[in-house]
Amino acid sequence: MVGWVEIFILAIPLFLNASLSFLNFVVFFSNYRQKEENTMLHIAITFFCSTLIFFLLFLAVLLPQSVQLQFFLITNIVVWLLFLEVGNSYLSAFLNRSREIERYLLPIFGAAIGSASLVAIKPDIYLLTITLNIELIVYLMAIVSLLYIFIQAIVRINLVLDQFEGEELKLLELTQLTFFLGTCCIGFTFITCFLWLVIKGVSNLSLDITTWELIDWITFLNLPMYAGILLGALLRSLKIDFEQIDVPTILNVLDSPQE
Repeated sequence: MVGWVEIFILAIPLFLNASLSFLNFVVFFSNYRQKEENTMLHIAITFFCSTLIFFLLFLAVLLPQSVQLQFFLITNIVVWLLFLEVGNSYLSAFLNRSREIERYLLPIFGAAIGSASLVAIKPDIYLLTITLNIELIVYLMAIVSLLYIFIQAIVRINLVLDQFEGEELKLLELTQLTFFLGTCCIGFTFITCFLWLVIKGVSNLSLDITTWELIDWITFLNLPMYAGILLGALLRSLKIDFEQIDVPTILNVLDSPQE
């Protein structure tokens, strides 16, 4: 049975993150309904995926340790679905400016989703008895691709900031800041979760705090980090008057092939 320590340190923060993610999803999905721009939809779906991630981990805390691994593996699938949506958001905003290599990034995320799905369906074959070399290579390629997208988006948004003002400038600055923080956070998350897996061992992964070591606490830092980012994104997006924003014009400028 889950203890009060796990509830206060893990369950409540995870539920908070899920709630903040869902509120961000509501904001952007509502604006998608008004603007009917696919980029807004992809951003909304990204927040919905993050909601699922935190909610699945929240459920894992409340359930017996014997089923927690399966929840970790299902969550891993949703993580790569989230990254796929980030890639879709990027290509929908920068399709004309995308380089040839950028058009092949989505299949890499698809491969990561496929690999994660195989592991979740048959962990005794693909995870517990076979080395992680193949999966690790696929995941590394996907992470590098994601970081590439973030960096390119930051650079390309910075090139056009001086062409906007008011609410549109606020939206672009928020987007640029989100990409910058995302670059830092994704790197930290991948490193800590990978080390957590390697140091603890697949069969020893647990959310039982009484068994935690230093690597568990370091990995736990992801929760307050993402809570701060999600809260900041929500507060800043609520201050933006989306009715005054001409999303097609912003996307046309962003998608201009001239550097």
